[in-house]
Amino acid sequence: MTQIPGHEPYTAVTELDESAISGVAFHEPSDEFELDQVTFEVLRNRLQQINEEQGTTLKQVSGSPIVTDAYDFNVTIGDERGNTVSLGPYVMYHASVTDLIIKWILERRSDNPGIEPGDMYICNDPWIGAVHQNDAVVLAPVFYEDELFSWVSSTVHQVDVGGNEIGSFAIEDDDAFAEAEPVPPTKLVEDGSLRADVEDIFLRKSRAPAMVGMDLRAQIAGNNVAIDRIHNLIDDYGPETVKAVLKETMDYAETSLRNRLRELPDGVWRHVDYQEVATADDRGVYRTELALEKDDDTLRFHVDGDGATGMINTTYAGMRGGLVAPVLPMVCHDIPWALGGIYRAIEFEAESNLVVNAEFPAGTGMAAIAGTWHTVNLSNQCVAKMLASSEEYSDDLVAGSSGSWVTMNAMGIDQRGDQFVTQFMDPMAGGWGARSHADGINTAGIFAAPGGITANVESNELAFPMLYMFRKEVPDSGGAGEYRGGLTASMCWLPHGTDAPIQHVISAFGAAAPTSHGVSGGHPSNAVRYELVRDSNAREILESGEIPADVDEIDGDSDVVPPKAKFVQEADDVYYSIWQGGGGYGDPLDRDPERVAADVRAGAVSADAAERTYGVVVTDGEVDEAATAELREEIRTTRLSAEPWGGSDA
Repeated sequence: MTQIPGHEPYTAVTELDESAISGVAFHEPSDEFELDQVTFEVLRNRLQQINEEQGTTLKQVSGSPIVTDAYDFNVTIGDERGNTVSLGPYVMYHASVTDLIIKWILERRSDNPGIEPGDMYICNDPWIGAVHQNDAVVLAPVFYEDELFSWVSSTVHQVDVGGNEIGSFAIEDDDAFAEAEPVPPTKLVEDGSLRADVEDIFLRKSRAPAMVGMDLRAQIAGNNVAIDRIHNLIDDYGPETVKAVLKETMDYAETSLRNRLRELPDGVWRHVDYQEVATADDRGVYRTELALEKDDDTLRFHVDGDGATGMINTTYAGMRGGLVAPVLPMVCHDIPWALGGIYRAIEFEAESNLVVNAEFPAGTGMAAIAGTWHTVNLSNQCVAKMLASSEEYSDDLVAGSSGSWVTMNAMGIDQRGDQFVTQFMDPMAGGWGARSHADGINTAGIFAAPGGITANVESNELAFPMLYMFRKEVPDSGGAGEYRGGLTASMCWLPHGTDAPIQHVISAFGAAAPTSHGVSGGHPSNAVRYELVRDSNAREILESGEIPADVDEIDGDSDVVPPKAKFVQEADDVYYSIWQGGGGYGDPLDRDPERVAADVRAGAVSADAAERTYGVVVTDGEVDEAATAELREEIRTTRLSAEPWGGSDA
């Protein structure tokens, strides 16, 4: 796209050009300063505690269910150049991109309008560093005397920031001009005061300005707490000590990661995955290929695949954040998540303008739960395969987990007669994948957001005009394997307390085929599903004193909705959705039959799936050993005699 003369392109800054910075003096530690190990450990953990308090403050001030009920946010502390030293345990790819934005601010904003004490910037531009436009990032410099000492940031998924559709997911369009406006870094707070003009520009676009306004204030409050605590730390220990801890934490993370990588076998591990339906009217399927190369003490991600299309794309920032997210819990679980050091041992290579490396003006409104999430899945599989090749570290792998997000944006009139706009966060209760030695965890959450939680049913019913029929774990939703993937959940509800129709915009992938994949012969999880039961008899069932235990118990006209759609829910329409569980590990025929029987008794696996998939015959809750041995031998024989996929010449 043609640039205005004198203006640089709006692209992520991966390497800081310090010659472009003016008017800002960095605080640098003395080369002669020596940091003792005890002080390092105390202050490293103190910084993590400050980070946690920053997140807690954000949760307490925000009024958005996305923050208060589901923790769809994250917070960071970085050094003077924006390199991340500490991040919260929430949505990891929210925190793994803020360094890009800070470097952009330093290069493009240091001269005009300047970076001063008491300032904060807001940014939701995916080409600079936000994952998508809903993910508003508020970034604040921390000064010691007249020198830039460090940065803090907070990122929140704002419920609606404008654009053509509810929740800012423009599912019928295919470029950024139909979506919410991307805002490059703009000074939101100046000398400690919120700029009303900038806030008005941001809120004016939203269908839920009050909620977005509260979230912005929560982000500012969280940042202010972190800034105050860092200043207290400097007062207690001195600037040289604190700065040395910031630097040493990143160095320690780099050294620890490189040492671990040297213990893993060299090699290349590959995975191919797909997203379906780039816009509401599309029926295409889009491929991305990932090769993970481990060479001595370095990881290299090589990305290729189909070109950007529709509104399912993510930019470089989302791609990088998605790729690194599974590395942290699987490879760095006992290493500080100081990304400023971890990134030194990781390289990223991608063809231009892919679905997962889109150029402006590709549609990115769904990026966080489309292209970025898709990238998480690819990385999850490659990292798991890498660990599976190591006898020492195979216990650390996790199969595919919660392979997609079932987005449910809704707007209407609530039980109090007020307009509401929300995104239902129930899919936080996804299933985690199996490990090489244990079953996955049922409804554990989102693997890329270990600190996330699912929304409380009663809280949703209090806030919105809805009555749950059920929210429950789903049998057979965990991928089969020697170790089974964790089960996922489903939700089913009816409008309540309002006569007004409810408008919905939904978007997901993983409906055509599951994207929580298994490892080493493990099966994938279930696929996602949206369904409406139109003109249902749900109210009659409730009035009779019964509560439906499954959507199949409710009569009406079933309407299975495509994975990108918008529709209206009337008073007697029941809404049902199911999201993904976790993938399995190992051959299901190697699973202990007694464990299969226990799953059948617990309702985690149906008797039919026990026979068809595990080859285990369960009668009256107990294993029929002779029938099981015969059935498993029959299944193995059938496998060996099967024709290759696509025919004998394939």
